[in-house]
Amino acid sequence: MNQVLTLYIVDYWLPFPSSEYGGVQIVTAHSDAECERILADKVEAYERKQYPNYREKIADYIKEAKRFPVDAAQAGVVYEFLT
Repeated sequence: MNQVLTLYIVDYWLPFPSSEYGGVQIVTAHSDAECERILADKVEAYERKQYPNYREKIADYIKEAKRFPVDAAQAGVVYEFLT
């Protein structure tokens, strides 16, 4: 049986002033852990160095994310708006 994907609408974790207005990332994933991995993989080296706790910040935002089940899609970032 295939595991159902979830659409996550996640507020952008990067704080001001690094992200002037924030944003959202829309991700499909099978679990919170997969969503975290997908978003963490998008973090650039500079931000990893500047924010060593970036994974924790991402996980906190995922806990608060809006979630919707989806019928058929692949896991990954569907859309993002970042500043």
